[in-house]
Amino acid sequence: MHRMRAFGSGLLVLVAAAVAGCSEEASSGGGSGAGVSSGGGGGGAGPVGPVGPISGEVKRYDVAFDLTTMALRSTLSIDVAEPGGDCFDIDCALEVSDVTLNGNPAGSAEVLDGKLSACGTGSKAGALTLAAHAFVPEGTAGGLDVGFSRSKNLAGGSFAYLLSWVGGCDRFGPCDDDPSKLVEFGFNITHAPGNVVLCPGALVPGSTNTTCELSGTLAPTYSAYALAADPDWVRTPFVKAAGTDLVFYEVPGGKLRATLDASAVGTMLEWLTTTLGPMPYGPELRVAGAPTAWFGFEHPANILLREDLPNYDGDPYANTTMHVLVHEVVHQWAGDRSTLASEADFVWKEAIAEYLTYVFEDEHGAPGDAAASLAYWDEIALGADYHPRPMDQPTPPLAKFYGDVYGPGPMVLFVQLESMFGRPAILAAIAAFLAEPGSRSVEELRAALELATKVELKAYFDAWVFGTGKPEWPTVGVETSQLGTEVTVTVTQSTPSKKLHGCLVEVDVVGASKTATALVDFGVTPTEAKKSVTVSLDEPIVKVVIDPRNRLVSWHAATATQERARPRRKAIPF
Repeated sequence: MHRMRAFGSGLLVLVAAAVAGCSEEASSGGGSGAGVSSGGGGGGAGPVGPVGPISGEVKRYDVAFDLTTMALRSTLSIDVAEPGGDCFDIDCALEVSDVTLNGNPAGSAEVLDGKLSACGTGSKAGALTLAAHAFVPEGTAGGLDVGFSRSKNLAGGSFAYLLSWVGGCDRFGPCDDDPSKLVEFGFNITHAPGNVVLCPGALVPGSTNTTCELSGTLAPTYSAYALAADPDWVRTPFVKAAGTDLVFYEVPGGKLRATLDASAVGTMLEWLTTTLGPMPYGPELRVAGAPTAWFGFEHPANILLREDLPNYDGDPYANTTMHVLVHEVVHQWAGDRSTLASEADFVWKEAIAEYLTYVFEDEHGAPGDAAASLAYWDEIALGADYHPRPMDQPTPPLAKFYGDVYGPGPMVLFVQLESMFGRPAILAAIAAFLAEPGSRSVEELRAALELATKVELKAYFDAWVFGTGKPEWPTVGVETSQLGTEVTVTVTQSTPSKKLHGCLVEVDVVGASKTATALVDFGVTPTEAKKSVTVSLDEPIVKVVIDPRNRLVSWHAATATQERARPRRKAIPF
């Protein structure tokens, strides 16, 4: 997911789900914390069968939504565990009505403190359906895309977007907000004649009704509970590669497709499927331009890109449009097919998407593309207020720290380890980590990296990845002495707490016409703060450059010839 430049990391806006209670009548505006009851029906005649709270897991959501009236009917298919029960509780931050259990009106249904409690005839272990009606309010959280919004597109028409994001699907009715759950979805969207609607999974368009089926390969609610519509979209085939038809949806005057090179996009699809396996959600990948706040967002089989993205080519990335597209395509595996074990594990999916995009740029992009990405990450990492995997208790809200993962994440999880162990080992670890669908944690990523590098990485992760409060990145200083053609390069790392960071420090020793590069490897479990190596340079030293290729998150000591200033750019999450 990409977030717009206007509110980068330093200006993060809190994304808070709007929690509205339910009134006694579904049609009322409702006061906070009130309940809604579905009267009568089988549920009111007294319990039959098991009683008590139902323990169960939602396996599927069927969503019927009218884009004109904003009426939504959601039906949840639940796998009830033994011993069953007669009341099911689920996240819900919206007024609901007409609540049913297994097709019968609920004996009672109340939303309180962000939970819907629906009770009726007792249900044994097995299948249970819960359905509810709601009207989705128009509005977004914090000026972002989270919620339901209508906005003017590049051509002057109306774009509609329903987006849940992490921990936000309950803003559309009953929905389990746990990001670790992978589920099926079915969508049935009613719309005005000629409107073009995109929803996750296999798409069946129609003049006034569009359906989508997401099954087989499952997805988390934060990316799959979504739809987008724009009557001005024109569908245009773009490239066929790696068993995938990538098609564009743009309004007249859209510049995304014209900015991208079809051959390069085809190469990207071939490279990613070779690295990670077949495209997870079928043979068609739909890419749409839209007036979104984020630079991009990944939905299963759909990717939304901000329609003015070409205006950002050159900053923050050399080819921002292509970079964001590759990043979002990677999310089809990293974030959609494999999901987060918890909100606090958010870093791994963004770090993988960024790192693989960098590798593609390095191996297949234009000269300078990959270097620009490294320079940007290296700079914004210094402004992070949270560790990549925050261990603060309680865990801070995702909106507080998610912008801090985009620089440190790819750097400390992959680039710095690539410097020590080589790219093939890192790519092998990522491929193994994403090989099967399921939820993944940062600890599991560490295990995959250890298996691939054959090195214990606990000390490295404890220094760089896990932690509370603001990260304490190391300050690196360099001293040199030259005797003939032999130059001794001594690197010292320091932190206020005297914590040592496993790393490899590159130092360019520059003469009038030649440069020698010293690789000072502290290893992943350093025991001393100072280390020296020798290099050859047959001319006097003119200057010394620390980390010249931006491969290490660090401050540069004032004694170094080149001192790093505070970052001038902020993170742009997407």
